[in-house]
Formats: sequence, C-alpha cells, structure tokens
Amino acid sequence: MATIDTLLSSFHLLKALNSAYGLYFCAKSITNLQKYEEKTEKAAEYSDTVATELRKTRTTQGSALIATVVSLAASLYLTATRLAPPRSPWPDLALNAANVVLLYGTRVYVDGYWRNKAKVPFVEGYNEAIGSTQNIVVILDRSWRAWLGTLGFTGVVAVAIWARL
Repeated sequence: MATIDTLLSSFHLLKALNSAYGLYFCAKSITNLQKYEEKTEKAAEYSDTVATELRKTRTTQGSALIATVVSLAASLYLTATRLAPPRSPWPDLALNAANVVLLYGTRVYVDGYWRNKAKVPFVEGYNEAIGSTQNIVVILDRSWRAWLGTLGFTGVVAVAIWARL
C-alpha cells in the first residue's frame, strides 16, 4: 500500500505546485488591476455600468484567489496524510469532490467574465491583468481536472482498502 500512498501523495504535491503557480498569476493580476482601482471607483460613482464591471472584476479575481488557496491547502493536507486503514477514505473523497466542484465552478465563472475582455491600447497594467487572468483560467482548468483524476484514483484505492477489510 505504501506505493499507492506515494503515488497519491505525488499527485497531490503536483496539484499543490500548480496551485502555487496559480497564486503567482492571481497576485500579478490583482496587483495590476489595483493600479486602476481608484480611478475606476471614481468613475463608478457616475456610472452603473462601471460599478457593475468593477464589482465583477473584484469578485472574479477574489474567487480565483480563494479557490486557488483552497486547492493549495487541500493538496498539501492530502500530500501529508496517508490513505490507509484504519483511516476512513470518505473525508479524502469528499475533499477531492469539493475541490472538483469549487475549481470547475470558479473556472467557468472567471472565464465567463474575462474571456471576451479586449485589451486596451496604452493601458499596459490592465492588459497584463487580462493576460494573467487567462493564465489563471488555464490553471483552474488543469486543477479541476487533476482533482477529478485523484478523486477517481482515491475511489479505487478506497474500494481496494475496504475489500481487504
């Protein structure tokens, strides 16, 4: 069983590294967008459209950050723990499933807002934020698929453990 534990831990470690990479792009994107926040807040006082766009920008960036942090924490937790008797596999299965739902939902939400955002001439920081956000979407996509893979693998391991008991 140690080999399966090692393999699962390796998968979780790779997911943690992917999440850490995602955090880099989250930080880059949020930092670039904050450069324009004060001007955008002023404009939002006079325009409902600008206010709505500002709110959606903040919520999409915040949700990507939160989902990535949750994925990183869960990956590190699962890297450090073993899936072996007498420990129940159900918490691991639930954690994997929750991350699939969280990351897929966040990916759809973030991509739905940012996919058609046009780059603006002479607004380099905003354009960099769009590029960073596109990278975040790719990382979220890779993350939910990786969690789905470990969910399936953990399910197989759980059945094998329970069949032995």
